[in-house]
Amino acid sequence: MNLSISQPVFWLYLINLVLVLSVILHMLYQRRTPQNLMAWLLTLILLPYIGVFLYLLFGSRKFLNKHSKPMLAMHSISTTEPDHHFAVQLNHILRSNQIAGANCHNQVEVYQKDTAAFNGLMLAIENAKTHIHIETYIFELDVTGKAILDALIKKAQAGVEVRLLIDSLGSLNLYLRPKKLKPLLDAGGKYAFFQPLWSSIFKGKINLRNHRKIYLFDQTTLLTGGMNLSNDYLGTEQNTNHKKRWVDLMFKIQGPTTFHYQNIFNADWLYTTQENLAEPLQPIDKPQSKGQIMQAVPSGPDIESDALYETLLQSIYLAEQHIQIVTPYFIPDSSIMKALLIAIKRGVKVTLLTPETSGLILFDLGRSSYMRELIEAGGETYFYQGNMLHSKLIIIDRKATVIGSANFDYPSLLINHEVVNFIYSASLIETLSNWLEDLLAQSIRYQPNPSRTRKLFENLTRIIAPIL
Repeated sequence: MNLSISQPVFWLYLINLVLVLSVILHMLYQRRTPQNLMAWLLTLILLPYIGVFLYLLFGSRKFLNKHSKPMLAMHSISTTEPDHHFAVQLNHILRSNQIAGANCHNQVEVYQKDTAAFNGLMLAIENAKTHIHIETYIFELDVTGKAILDALIKKAQAGVEVRLLIDSLGSLNLYLRPKKLKPLLDAGGKYAFFQPLWSSIFKGKINLRNHRKIYLFDQTTLLTGGMNLSNDYLGTEQNTNHKKRWVDLMFKIQGPTTFHYQNIFNADWLYTTQENLAEPLQPIDKPQSKGQIMQAVPSGPDIESDALYETLLQSIYLAEQHIQIVTPYFIPDSSIMKALLIAIKRGVKVTLLTPETSGLILFDLGRSSYMRELIEAGGETYFYQGNMLHSKLIIIDRKATVIGSANFDYPSLLINHEVVNFIYSASLIETLSNWLEDLLAQSIRYQPNPSRTRKLFENLTRIIAPIL
């Protein structure tokens, strides 16, 4: 036996074994889903050392050191129990997860068009009196981004508190060229990049991205939804590329819900900059006021539990007639998928609308087996034929709707910093239902490829889907 050859191999094997066992302990500490756990185990086994390296980069799910980013505090602001069976059911889950329950008396308006969203955003900036707090995943200084930045600079010069928080990976171009934001600093405003890339790599947090869209003005007006700040999402008709903009939604919300969003922004800003902003103003509970019932539900590493995941799962189980899902990325975990399949067996109609291609080939491959399974069970799946469909929307029985930043996939529901709203507004749901019907009229039914080879390949990609 040649020891000079066998000993190095043995030590390499032993070191990899120790690393793999350490990673397994880390995963068990984070209480991952069996689906995600098995996907990472296969990666670690099939890719010695490389699998460990990939996990260190992309495997984190929660902050192990709670002092690195304090858990979000979501205090209830309403003493009035919501007059809606669906909201009451979800309140039990939210409050047990230390998430504020429903609040009433909100006013909600939807911007269905890119130009309307841009005009609404610019008007909100113009009308701001005391502060403008913007948090987004993507901020590009294209023609739309420059117009927004110029408006923010003007307000900062006028003495308005302007804070701009953008994700370093989502806004990579700006992160690498931050001097373009110097005029904002010179005007008295401030900006920060969430989870800087180099420190994220060394701390194993590079996959913990901030996907929240919070455009908050004077804590009275909130714009949120799926739209980032670039010409891909919103802008004027004068831009020659406006007809290629992605299909998305933005919502204008006024009322007590803005208090929760202000808390979320303050916590994210403090984590990134160590600057304490003024405490949000506690809204006055007015039982006689008119408005919509809403539940703001954040998710991410700064939430102790998986409140968004649990409320979405419960919503599916509460459905009695129809579940309509609009999402650019459809890679549900096993529990969510099983809930949808059981819903179909209970007689609930399940409709999925997704883009024919999302531009991300791994996600498109990863979703195929789930869509095939949904169709085989009796669900309906449609491919939108227009521009890239980036909207995130769920409508349940035309009694409740879920809007916000989260996609219908594992990263959004269990990893990224996200925030959504459960809204119980008959008029809003009717508007969104009509909008969805218009999109379905421009869509085609998805027909799974009958090839057995294709089906085998789809099932293989399903193995890695939980870590995409």
